[in-house]
Amino acid sequence: MKQYSAKRSIQILAHILEQYGIDKIIISPGSRNAPLAIHFSEIDAFQCYSIVDERAAAFVGLGISKSIKKPVAITCTSGSAATNYYPAIVEAFYQNVPLLVLTADRPADFVDIFDGQTIRQKDIFEKHSVHNVQLSESEETDDLTRNMLLTKYALIDCMHKSAPIHINMPFSEPLYESVTTPDIEIDTITIPAKDYPEIDVIDLMKRWNASTRKMILVGLHHPDAKFDHFVKQLAQDDSVVVLTEVTSNIHDERFFNKIDQVIFPYSEEELEALKPDILLTIGQNVVSKKIKKFLRDQKPTQHWHLDEYWQPDTFQALTDKIETKPELFLEQFVPFVNPKESEYYNTWNSIREANNIKHKNYINMIPFCDLKAFDSIIRNYPENWQIQYGNSTIIRYGLLYDHNNSNPVFCNRGTSGIDGSTSTAIGACIAFGQNTVMITGDISFFYDSNALWNVNMPNNFRIILINNGGGNIFKFIPGPSETDVVEDYFETKHHFTAEHLAKMYGFEYQVVSNLTDLENTFEDFYAESNRPKILEIDTRNSANDAILRGYFSS
Repeated sequence: MKQYSAKRSIQILAHILEQYGIDKIIISPGSRNAPLAIHFSEIDAFQCYSIVDERAAAFVGLGISKSIKKPVAITCTSGSAATNYYPAIVEAFYQNVPLLVLTADRPADFVDIFDGQTIRQKDIFEKHSVHNVQLSESEETDDLTRNMLLTKYALIDCMHKSAPIHINMPFSEPLYESVTTPDIEIDTITIPAKDYPEIDVIDLMKRWNASTRKMILVGLHHPDAKFDHFVKQLAQDDSVVVLTEVTSNIHDERFFNKIDQVIFPYSEEELEALKPDILLTIGQNVVSKKIKKFLRDQKPTQHWHLDEYWQPDTFQALTDKIETKPELFLEQFVPFVNPKESEYYNTWNSIREANNIKHKNYINMIPFCDLKAFDSIIRNYPENWQIQYGNSTIIRYGLLYDHNNSNPVFCNRGTSGIDGSTSTAIGACIAFGQNTVMITGDISFFYDSNALWNVNMPNNFRIILINNGGGNIFKFIPGPSETDVVEDYFETKHHFTAEHLAKMYGFEYQVVSNLTDLENTFEDFYAESNRPKILEIDTRNSANDAILRGYFSS
């Protein structure tokens, strides 16, 4: 016989989640959130996942939510457990991922009297969430009605703004009281449609058609065939260049998908010829620091940003905010665009063609190293596998290569931290069951090693670990590399391998340290198996920093 929590605030919450179609719940074990765990796990409409480490759990929830484009609930006990959610909440906030954060709490009058696992939890995430409420413990009719309304409006914000919300729920003991039938009934709850501001498409179209140098820069973006179609149409115009990154998830031969290769080696005067009159940015964070510097130094006359959530003035030149879904705007805009005679595309393309030759020549001449390994990794991606990149140097290496358009590519570029990359990738693999490979660096991998402590681990999850013995990015970037303490306090040198972690968590494991072995291992690595796999690539004896600097100087 099913046993539901006797706490009516939980019954109300569960009913509303079910009405809104929020059916995935990540539960981290604890005592204070036991009523939530008991109740959710007994309702057939909910799919519950138990993940012990709250930081990993929150990133798994983020990965699932990004994949299904729906809110995912994460719930934990009180005190320090809740604070471990914060890194994932910040990442979700800047990526517009709708996380529903449900924290159990001690009663309000227990705060600041030195009671165990009791901290100031109310509004703890308010700087990086769009709605924060604390529910009442009272079961008086008026208080239950208020709880219902607070929950309803918070969830509407979660969905309309596609961002984290926080519901804090104080619970007094007893925590484990149950009933066989929930005794709360609520009328059907509907979600109101989202409104968008009016957009003067005609004015924008006239300005666009008058310009001979237009740039479209697409940042972080989910795969979307309709969006892809419209951007391809715009790219047929010789007065337009379209710059993309691997996380833009759009592909066409006219798109410039390796930005750093084009703009890195040139002087201010030479870059002036590449400067756009109109810059249209779409989507979210752009990885390339070089394009950010270029557009901040060579400011466009007009900068339009098209996104339904964020309107950032990334290049200190923002003139027009287009607040709607990109595909909806482009559907209205593209039919009225007239191609303009211009040499703008050809100027960019001639540079690209020359640098593509230099790229191939350089890769062919270098010894085995991070850069060479990446060339092999990307050439050997199986079709239709989901790719998840870690941060720091890993995603930057990924930007230097062409990718197959059958491989959707993701990376945590909201805050760009190394924490939680593996957990997010696991969540994404869990969400749809799509074959997934995570490419990560050693510091990020070991930092998030609790990601592997997950009873829900899919067998079709793969990790490629590039182990160069430390945070090599600090040898590349100006500043740390010029100090005497780069190895001790920036690079974090180590002698760890993933072998023992793989054994402990039940992963198949293989290590390679040369190109021949790497090329020969991919077929088996991607083959179907009854366990997930880790492939470790040891490049610790390679001059990775010098080779990468040589790549750009060449």
